[in-house]
Formats: sequence, structure tokens, C-alpha cells
Amino acid sequence: MNIVQFLLPDIKQLIQNREFKGVKQLLIELYPAEIADLIENLETSEAIVVLRLLDTEKAAEVLSVFEGSNLEKILKGFSDSQLAEILEEMDPDDRTTLFEELPPQMVVAIISHLSKEDRENALKILNYPENSCGRRMSTDFVSSIDSDTVKQVLEKLKKMDISDELMLNIYVLDKKQNLKGFVPLTKLIKYNLREKISSLVESTPKVSVYDDVEVAARIISDYDLFAIPVVDKAGRLVGIITADDIIDIIQDSASEDIYRAVGMIDPEAKYFVQPLWERFWKRFIPVVIMIILGNISGWVINRFEDIIAHLTMLVFFIPNLANTTGIIGSQSSVFTIRAIATGEIERNFHGLFKVFYKELITVILLAFAVGLGMFLIALIRGEFWIKLAVVVSLSAMVSCITAAVVGIILPMILRNLNIDPAGSDVPFITTIGDVITYSTYFSLAILILG
Repeated sequence: MNIVQFLLPDIKQLIQNREFKGVKQLLIELYPAEIADLIENLETSEAIVVLRLLDTEKAAEVLSVFEGSNLEKILKGFSDSQLAEILEEMDPDDRTTLFEELPPQMVVAIISHLSKEDRENALKILNYPENSCGRRMSTDFVSSIDSDTVKQVLEKLKKMDISDELMLNIYVLDKKQNLKGFVPLTKLIKYNLREKISSLVESTPKVSVYDDVEVAARIISDYDLFAIPVVDKAGRLVGIITADDIIDIIQDSASEDIYRAVGMIDPEAKYFVQPLWERFWKRFIPVVIMIILGNISGWVINRFEDIIAHLTMLVFFIPNLANTTGIIGSQSSVFTIRAIATGEIERNFHGLFKVFYKELITVILLAFAVGLGMFLIALIRGEFWIKLAVVVSLSAMVSCITAAVVGIILPMILRNLNIDPAGSDVPFITTIGDVITYSTYFSLAILILG
């Protein structure tokens, strides 16, 4: 049992007895993430009490990690001015993430109570496209003009009110605010105070405000960076994305992919706080879709009922053929999606040809291996009926290659349509694979076996 589950009954009892000093004392010992977890297990009225008992800074930290589905209800327990005071303590990127969870009218009301600087920053960030680097960046960073000395930069650092980790990199700009590079703090403190910072500059990769956040994630991973600068169209530094932010984005993306792969519509919802009817409905819809798609395969089989009735032995090989085709099609799809996500291939015709050529050679070898195996199985099972073994073998090879082609092309098409292929293409590949398998199998059976 974790600390939150251990304290939960006591905190509920203290709130019920209106012993708020006792609640506050217990909260002092908890980390923001633990308090966020606690709030998710409380009734809305109780959660509001807990947040009200926190100081502004800690409440901001709690909201930065809070992922509860009842966030809007909890925040409605505060006035707009109270919320604005809390949100001003949050990092700009965390504040943007919170705004994305709230209805527009509530966001507008809160933003109007922010300070002028925070209001301008919030509006600027919210105007960038969703999942862009501009939308995910923080506008808190340390910068310096290239004509500054080491002493001037250090004096500036002492006066800045930002977190210690954001001081690790000092970004160097020219007079037009264009990014020239950065200087690590560890390097800065080793040099003479009168040294010009321009002589210490190191080059750094950067991303545009309009780049997809996946681009930033890939660069941070490839170059092992603490943070990556974000520039506007003119090359001016407007923000940074830290490795911490990228980790959160990757975790959220991985969770979404897992949920979508099994047909879950809402990957944001917490399992234990999601109502029973909501859990049922969101899992029922994908099941219905799969049943409808499955009927396509049933219709194909029905078209060949005469040959099936005449040669019932054909039914024995259907599961093996369908499963093999589905696996190979899904494998090709996964490899393609990963290659797109990691930037190994471009999202264009050249990228499609590159992965198509590489993957198809592998699949052809697999198809021959599967075909040989199915030939031997059919030969033994069919009491050495050569023609039957040929039908099964050829069907396996043709179906595997065709399913792989679909598995390669479909993710590329979905990506170009700005649809996330992670999970979206699974039911389609399964259905298409089954249709290809059954059509090929029974057509060859009619052609070769008569």
C-alpha cells in the first residue's frame, strides 16, 4: 500500500470533521505528485478543500502533474482571480497543458486575470498548432547578448527568478535576438570575469515553433541534450523544450498508442475514477466496429461456400493462413510506423520507396519460408495430396506478401492524412489481411482442385 492509500481514510475523516489544520499538516509531508494522486481519489468537494489548503506555489506544482478527469469541476471551486494567482506560479508549458484540458470560456476568463506578461505569453503559445514545438515550449530561459562579459551574465543570473535547472544553459543572441548558440553554466564559471561570452559559444541544434514536437524529441534523444531552443520564422529565440517535457510527451504518446491498439477511445481517462457506463461504452464501440469489419471476411467465405462444402479439408488451414497473414501485415505496419516516428524515413514517396524496398525483401524471404512450412503441413494433413499442398503453400506466400504491402502503405497514407496510424490501422490490416487470404485461398482451390 502506498502512502496515499494509507492516508486517504484519515484525510477524508479530517475533512468531514472540518479539522483542516490536521489535513494541512499531513499534506506538508507529501510530494506534489502524491497530492495529485490523493485528489484523484477524493470527491470533488474534498479535492477543492485540499487544493485550498495548499500555498499558491505548491498548488501550482500539484496542478502541473494532475491528470484527473474531474479537473474542470475542481477548478470551478475557485474564483478566476484565485486560479490566475495559482497559474502564474506554473511554468508556461505546464500552464498551456492545463489550459488544453479546460473549456475555452473558462480559459478566457482565467487568462484575463493573469498579469500582462503572462497573459501575452499564454495567448502566444495557445495560438501555435497543437503538438507543435511552439505549443509545448517554455518561455522561461536564460539568454544573453553576445557582447556581454562573463561577469555581466553571472550578475544577471543572480537576479533571475526561474528554476535552477533552467540556468544550466545560457543561450547567446545577437542584437536582433537571433540565436547564435549556448554556453553551459559549468563552462561559464571557469572563465575570467572579463571574458566576452561570444568567445565561449557552442553550437546547438534548434527547432522551429511550427515543427512537430516529435522532431524535438528525436533531436534531444540523438544529441543527449538537456533542452533544445525553439526559434520563430526569423530565427529569434522564443522558448525552449526541456528533456523533462519530452519524457512526459513520450509517456503520454506511448499510453495513447497502447490504448488505441486495443480500441480504447479515451486514453486520458483514469481507470479507477472512470464511471462503469463510460468504461463499457468506450470499449463497446470498437468491438462493434470490429464485428462490422469482420462481416466482410464472412461475406468472402460465403461466396466460396460451394468449394468449402465439396472439400471440407480446406477449412482446416484457414486459421493458420489468417493468423500468419495478420502477423506479417502487423509486423510490417509496426516497423513502418516506428521508422516514421524516429525520423528514419521521410513522410513522402521517397520514404515510402525506401521502406518498401527494404521490408519487401525480408517479407519475400519470410513468405517462402512460411510457404514451405505450410506445404509440408498440408502434405501430411492431406495424406500427400500434392495439389492441396500447392494451394495452401501458394495462398500463404501470396497473402503474406500482399498483407505486408498493405502494412507498409497504409501507415504512410494515414500519416499524410494527418491521422495517427498507431492503432488506427490495426483493424483495417486485420480485415484486409483476412479478405486477401480467403479470396486467394479459395480462388486457387477452385483453379487447381477444380
